[in-house]
Order: sequence, then C-alpha cells, then structure tokens
Amino acid sequence: MFESAERLLDPMEIRTITIVGNGNVAEHYNNVMLKKGLDVKIVSSHEPFNRKYFSSDLVILAVKDDALPQVTQNILQSLQSPLEDNQILVHTSGYMQTDFLSSLCKNYGSFYPLQTLKKGIEIDFSDVPLCTWANNEKSMQLLERLAKKLSNIHYTLTDEQRKTLHISAVFANNFTNHLMYISKTLMENKDLSFELLYPLINKTFENIKQKDPKLCQTGPAFRNEKHIMQEHLKQLSLLEQEIYTSISKSIINTYKD
Repeated sequence: MFESAERLLDPMEIRTITIVGNGNVAEHYNNVMLKKGLDVKIVSSHEPFNRKYFSSDLVILAVKDDALPQVTQNILQSLQSPLEDNQILVHTSGYMQTDFLSSLCKNYGSFYPLQTLKKGIEIDFSDVPLCTWANNEKSMQLLERLAKKLSNIHYTLTDEQRKTLHISAVFANNFTNHLMYISKTLMENKDLSFELLYPLINKTFENIKQKDPKLCQTGPAFRNEKHIMQEHLKQLSLLEQEIYTSISKSIINTYKD
C-alpha cells in the first residue's frame, strides 16, 4: 500500500501512483510500472472514489477524452476537497487541454503515450514515446524522470504541441490503417491474397522513414492520369469513391506546381 501523505513527492522521484481507469492505457501503464518496481493502484472510474486510494505521489486519469471532465468532477465531489499540494494529477489524452485539472489539483499536466495500445497485446514499452507536460517546473522534472524510467523515448510537449501530434498521429496511424482495411477488402473480394501487397507496404514505410514523404509519392494522382483514376472509381463503392477522390485531389493539388 501507499506510504503516508507526509512523504508524498520525494524531491527526486515519483514512487506511488494511482491509475483511474481500466482501459487499454491503464492496463499498459500498470503493467510497465509494476515491472519497474513502482507502487501502483488501479481505481475504476465507474465506482465510488475513496480518498485512501488517492494518497499517492501521482494520480493518472487514464479514461476516454469525453469522460475526463466529468470524472475529474466526480473525484472532487467524492473526496470533498482537492488533492494535496504536493501531489501531481495528469491525464493521458492526446487532445484534451490540461487546465481543467486545476480544480482537483494544484500540480497538473499530461502523461501521453504515443502508441497504439490494446489490452492483452504485449509491447516493448521502452520504445513507446512518452510525452509529458506540467504546469510548474518541479512537476515537469518529476514526470520526466518517471517517463525516462518507463521508456527510452521522452518529449516535453505543451498542450498545443500535443494536440498537433495527436492529429498527425490520426493521419499516420488511424487513417492509414483504415486504408489498409479497404485495400485488403478489395483484394479479398476478387479472391486475391492481401499478402501480395506486403512487399509494397514494407517498402512504402521504409521510404518515408528515410526521406520526406512528399518525395516518395507515386501513382495515378501524382501523375494526374485522369483516365486511370476514372477506371478505378468504377470498381469502388460510393463511400470508397469519396475517399479515393478526396485523397487524389489532395495529391494533385500538392504536386500541381
């Protein structure tokens, strides 16, 4: 269990942690923190909050973005007072601001993992970029030390920088993954194996890690081959046509000069 409140926030490190939430991020943070010898307690965001679980150096709100403000208020109402002045409160969102946390804690910030995290799927957490920020220097230093204990990759990012990172990650990861799903579906609908595209997919990602993606672009839209693009559209559903047309238009506009 946690040490007494008098010892909270050792000047050099964070030792005790409460994680609010039971989703993907909560599970992965819990796993890696326990492996590093930290004292961790997970608290469900759907149960009544008890102050004895909030006597830790650091409280991490690992819940969905939409639920963060309400969970913060629920904790404040349950505890009937803010956290202690020598504790830190953070959320793990890539998009949300952090200032709404000020109602619950004097020291607040973010502890955002830039990686796709799924329950039951182990990853090498040492390669997960951890992006931290806090509203004062002491808290920033403590969060940085914790991040570097968990991972080899750390960045200090403001709220605005983290929001830019988040939307960039949506394009690089979420949208790319969905396009791969469409590609796989098109192949399988014609009894073709998606594995045929593996060498191309691998080379695509190798290229963009070595040089500017703008210099790697190829394809009908890059060459503005309208007749080929029209033939492609005939093979697609209405929704797929919208996606194809929108992305093609963006490519054409990028290289029109």
